Amino acid sequence: MSITTSCKRSAIHNLRVDVGGPATGPVTGQGINEGLALPEELRIASDLVIGESIIVALIGGDNRQNRVRTFVVPSETDEVEARGSLGHFLSSGDLVCVISETRLDEAGQRLHRSGDLHIVDYGIVPGEGFKGGTLKHERLGRPDEVVDTPSEESLLRDALMPRVMLNSLVTGLVVNDTNDNCLLGSAEIPGGLMDRVGMSRHTMVTVYNATGGGCTDTYAVPMPPGVVMTTGAMAGFAPLGTQVHVASFVVANGNHPASIVHTDGTDALSA
Repeated sequence: MSITTSCKRSAIHNLRVDVGGPATGPVTGQGINEGLALPEELRIASDLVIGESIIVALIGGDNRQNRVRTFVVPSETDEVEARGSLGHFLSSGDLVCVISETRLDEAGQRLHRSGDLHIVDYGIVPGEGFKGGTLKHERLGRPDEVVDTPSEESLLRDALMPRVMLNSLVTGLVVNDTNDNCLLGSAEIPGGLMDRVGMSRHTMVTVYNATGGGCTDTYAVPMPPGVVMTTGAMAGFAPLGTQVHVASFVVANGNHPASIVHTDGTDALSA
């Protein structure tokens, strides 16, 4: 049986958040009101793609508010913007580190240990803009260096260092029923919405609390149309009236288009 291990894939250091704070309204157009919005130039430099799962670590955060898991979304303004639940965690001017991860199989682990699979590090001088950052290709056992990556290494990296990617997302749900005595402790959402994005019963999901901030992991359970419910411990995390976004993730090679449905609280909005 092949054994996989989690490993850092890329990182951005000392990134300044341009727009943070609790969300004041929905993102216009086709934007997603959740996640960390990154300019295209920065995404390319740090080898991040739209929908990629990331850990955002707040520099100077305390032991209870230090880091949170979210995903990359495009920035329409060329600014770094914390959206939805992330906006409750980060404020404008905060410095953060952004970390993406991969899953290495045994062959990938051997190549990484030998220095033949590099990690992308993009370092920024604290307080300065991201365009002045320094790119490093970190290889184990070798000095940090920026070189033209051989095409065969790039292909190997893509093949053996898959990304953790957003697979499905239902946005704008509003909790309209709870049961804090339930033994299940799951996120129950309309089954029709789950079908539309490819979620099934017991799919592991991340629930983002857009009203009060924070995110947590649980599993999804299909409900009748119009029912958005939290049970057990989830009822305390997202009580009645809370707006939540529900996401699932997958390990994939290269870009992976996510299935996304925006809702009016219980039903899908018209395209």
